[in-house]
Amino acid sequence: MPRQSLRDEAYHIIYEQIIGGALAKGAVTSEVQLSRQLDMSRTPVRAALQQLENEGFLRIIPKHGVLVLDSSAQRVGDLLELLTALLLYAVTSVRLRDEAALGDLSRQLVHELESLLAASDELSLEISGGYSPALEIACDHRPALEPAGELALCQFEYDFVSRVIALSHNQEMQQTLANSASRLFWAGNKKRWIAPYRLEMGDTLHSLLSRLTADTDSFIEAMNKYLHMLKKTWI
Repeated sequence: MPRQSLRDEAYHIIYEQIIGGALAKGAVTSEVQLSRQLDMSRTPVRAALQQLENEGFLRIIPKHGVLVLDSSAQRVGDLLELLTALLLYAVTSVRLRDEAALGDLSRQLVHELESLLAASDELSLEISGGYSPALEIACDHRPALEPAGELALCQFEYDFVSRVIALSHNQEMQQTLANSASRLFWAGNKKRWIAPYRLEMGDTLHSLLSRLTADTDSFIEAMNKYLHMLKKTWI
């Protein structure tokens, strides 16, 4: 395996600090400060910062430093629309390529969502918030997700879109999905899975999953309702 370059190493460290909150939204740092922190020369750090700026995570302000960007309403709305556009294109493509596989995935996703919602309801009654066997079963033999129900549901949403895109065999779309979800701080925005939105969100997502192989107008209607719910609880 080729050794990771210093630029890539700097990128991943700074990226994780932004995603994890160590570099909070609105925080100001500098190329020099980060170079000292990472014990690297300024060249790889500068290249990493330029990439992160291109991806929308920060802004380099000459002679003033590096500003970690907050997510504006317009930017969030654009990213959410991009995600649903990816989903629409993937569904349209897979219908032409292998509609039977899409139908199988639709039924599987509906079952997983129903199981996950039931497990999440059960978990919400357990004040301890500890390990729940029901939650692991709901994940269909995959490793147990985060024990907190809202985080598990957020992860399920991402997995759902990723699995549909996987059927289209388009790696660029997968990368775009991953980058967009990161810029949205996807797992950290779980308002849609908390009262008073939780029941409506569950019904909206269930309808969307059920219509993956429905006629185009019906699917688009369900997708637009899903997008509306995301925007309402995100912006």
